[in-house]
Amino acid sequence: MVLQRIEIQKEFGFGELEERLREVRLKGFSDTRIYEDAKISIQRMNNSAVESLYIPQPTVYRKGFLDRIEEMQKLFNRSGIDVFCLRGGIDYIAFDEKGQATQWTLIPPVAEVNLFNFVNGTIDYSNLLGEDLKKAMQEKGHELNPELKQLNYPGFDGAKSLPLVCDGSHRIHSAYERGITQNVLKIEVQKSSQFPYYAAPRPYSLVHVEDIRPDEGSAEKIHVLTSPGHKLLYRLFPSGGILSGDVRPDKTLAGQ
Repeated sequence: MVLQRIEIQKEFGFGELEERLREVRLKGFSDTRIYEDAKISIQRMNNSAVESLYIPQPTVYRKGFLDRIEEMQKLFNRSGIDVFCLRGGIDYIAFDEKGQATQWTLIPPVAEVNLFNFVNGTIDYSNLLGEDLKKAMQEKGHELNPELKQLNYPGFDGAKSLPLVCDGSHRIHSAYERGITQNVLKIEVQKSSQFPYYAAPRPYSLVHVEDIRPDEGSAEKIHVLTSPGHKLLYRLFPSGGILSGDVRPDKTLAGQ
């Protein structure tokens, strides 16, 4: 979709944004609110701070992704909104070149902070597997991806907190390319509520840009669970797409 114009439905502040985030669930565990007790804040990040982040997929794409961020920036700028400096969120309708309308919510990019346990430079995921997840894995035959053992984190041993980009990776990199200091949501998850992200963390230093996203997606993404359960741990954020993770308050607008 080529963005032609946007129609802002509602701008909301950090308080409502926090309320929506506390409703975030996992794709495969709809009763689990993983941010219910989390510490949520907005961090200003320059390029040096961004380089300390981790990312589940080190490949970002130019056509249809980074160039779309530039389109969004221009359209929101006309309404006096800087997409890189949000302190709340925006419900809006986007119109493409054919006049087709889709409903979205824009929030700052999200970096989720979890406490990982490293053993000789390799992540031990066992302390991130809650009882509900272990039970579901046993019942449905899901297993930890053996490729995880091939990922090394030199010098890491013992417990260490990692900020992992969970939403808005292309917006983060778009600002990074242009040296823009940006706002990023930092969500520090309580240990009792931790679930691993659906893909393994990779250092931001590995990020590189490809022109076009292949149909099969990036081969560099290492899922935590094996297929067919590889997307069960996906976070349903109030951003990024139609219905916005199904946590938008206005059910009529969301088409429900």
